Amino acid sequence: MSFATVVMRRVVRRLFVIQLTLTLIIALSYLTFQSLDGFFAAIYGGSITLTGTLLMAWRISRAGEAGSKEKQQGYIEIYAGVVQKFILTLVLMAVGMGVLKLDPLAVLVGFAVTQFSFVANKVDTRYQS
Repeated sequence: MSFATVVMRRVVRRLFVIQLTLTLIIALSYLTFQSLDGFFAAIYGGSITLTGTLLMAWRISRAGEAGSKEKQQGYIEIYAGVVQKFILTLVLMAVGMGVLKLDPLAVLVGFAVTQFSFVANKVDTRYQS
């Protein structure tokens, strides 16, 4: 396994744990101070970020494999992942607020707070032999 793959897995694992923790904190806050409906909406909002993270991790992994053969194909994989993540986020937001009738503010708060995990995710990427 290449060093880049090891680092990517470490980054994604830590990011996923941070996002899951933030989702649970927000959801439990809604449960404590608002209602059970807000709890489920916040879980749903945080899950949108978690799903997008897993999608991008998969795409970056594919880009690494494709990039080792042809550099241009690796770029295409990453751009396709960004577009897919954007569309997935929009669709899941629409389903949550429109179809499932979840509390829009709780969905957005759950989603927005978990986005801060990208800033908090500091992983040592130095090569260690």
